Amino acid sequence: MGSNTVVSKKDITKLGLRSSLLQSSFNYERMQAGGFGWAMIPLLKKIYHDDHDGLKSAMKDNLEFINTHPNLVGFLMGLLISMEEKKENRETIKGIKVALFGPLGGIGDAIFGLHCCPLWLVYARLLPAKEIYLAQLYSFSYIWPFLRSELAGRILVIHSALELSIK
Repeated sequence: MGSNTVVSKKDITKLGLRSSLLQSSFNYERMQAGGFGWAMIPLLKKIYHDDHDGLKSAMKDNLEFINTHPNLVGFLMGLLISMEEKKENRETIKGIKVALFGPLGGIGDAIFGLHCCPLWLVYARLLPAKEIYLAQLYSFSYIWPFLRSELAGRILVIHSALELSIK
């Protein structure tokens, strides 16, 4: 933290803990906006302690639609808080948020949904003893739809690549 910063390491830790509840107020109109705004409130209050109009506009902007991956939202929150702290233009902050939440969601889904989750499921499938049939059945029923869609996707990609190479 720099010498002229308002946000401390304790505040960043608090933001990280609050960001874990990002999807607690999920709705179909604004997706994760409620949890996103709630996680940012303490730091925004600290940054805009005397400027009520600035706090109002920052909170309003953080309650707009957002849908990103919960594991990577900390990167976006940290970036936005640093921009708020430097008193960047409101439109620039909104633009960065809108420009990054989609790609971060895609990257997070690719990393965690397509790689980490199946590896943990395979590990969980191999871990239980033979007597725990329910755990084995659950892990197989959870991973089967993924394997089926993964196989179909790979077949589609291979088929498309073959068609392009023939033409």
